[in-house]
Amino acid sequence: MRDAPLAGITVLDLSRLIPGPYATLLLAHLGAQVIKVEPPGMGDYLRLLPPHGPDGMNPVFTALNRGKRSIIIDLNDGAGRRILRELAKRADVLVESFRPGVLERFDVGLESLRRDNPRLITCSLAGYAADGPLASAPGHDLTYQAVAGALGLTDAPPTLPALPLADLAGGLFAALGIVAALAARNASGEGRHVPVTLEESIGAMLVLERAEIEMPFRFGDMLRGGRAGYQLYRCRDGRHLALAALEEKFWNAFCDAIGRSAWRSRFAAIDQEALSAEIATLIAERPAHEWEALLRAADVPCAVVTTLAEARAYAPLPFAAGGVPPNASAPQHGEHTESVLREWNVR
Repeated sequence: MRDAPLAGITVLDLSRLIPGPYATLLLAHLGAQVIKVEPPGMGDYLRLLPPHGPDGMNPVFTALNRGKRSIIIDLNDGAGRRILRELAKRADVLVESFRPGVLERFDVGLESLRRDNPRLITCSLAGYAADGPLASAPGHDLTYQAVAGALGLTDAPPTLPALPLADLAGGLFAALGIVAALAARNASGEGRHVPVTLEESIGAMLVLERAEIEMPFRFGDMLRGGRAGYQLYRCRDGRHLALAALEEKFWNAFCDAIGRSAWRSRFAAIDQEALSAEIATLIAERPAHEWEALLRAADVPCAVVTTLAEARAYAPLPFAAGGVPPNASAPQHGEHTESVLREWNVR
């Protein structure tokens, strides 16, 4: 743990639900000590939302908060606000996800906290862009994706997204911004504010789509069903094969492997709907794993679509960082209040 990139860095996490806790989870996996600051009562709303795991908490909450410590601070109380100020004087990072102006009304605004501790890095996770008409509006992942254009990328009616990408992108960009601010602090000695909105985070993920917004033929369309060689096909056993023969060399290898070399010449066809239908008919003749074995032997990119239970487990960071053990527990509400205040000598 001492060799982790953020060893010795302390993060106060006042955020709730998914985006902020995801950001601080990444920081924890980089070695930071994360102290989850929660209000009295239920604490983070996600704790008690059903379903409940073996620890009595929502499994998503548990996954996002492993290895963190939880303390209870009541910002409605003058003593609670004083304790937060004292902790912020000694912390390296503070993350919050309140609506704009809430912390100022509690007299613990981020600017005042940074005046008390010029080395403090603050990060705000808000829903909508601060300079837009929805700046103070409530929202969730679905509305952020809707506003940013992520749900309208195809001609088909929009569907509910399979992943909360705005929430996750916001958390990822927050963690990246905090790490960049820590690097800058090493040179300047001063902290800075990192403002992140979920609308702009999912919007930033649409960089490829925006680059092609006025183009009659778009690369992105090829990735969304426009190419017969880049599709999901149902197999005889009811499972699906993900075929990713996007480049011509892979397309040719696919055609040769399935005994349809004549299809090579159809690679550049603009309308590939009929070709997709022919491939679908052929793929439906065999089970998915037979096709996977055949095509992989021919060096064709493909994979059987797995369930999460079948897929391997992945760590929150795709690189080794030396942070939180995978079986670490999430804290009970306020579990570490006394120990943290005692360690920090705050009363």
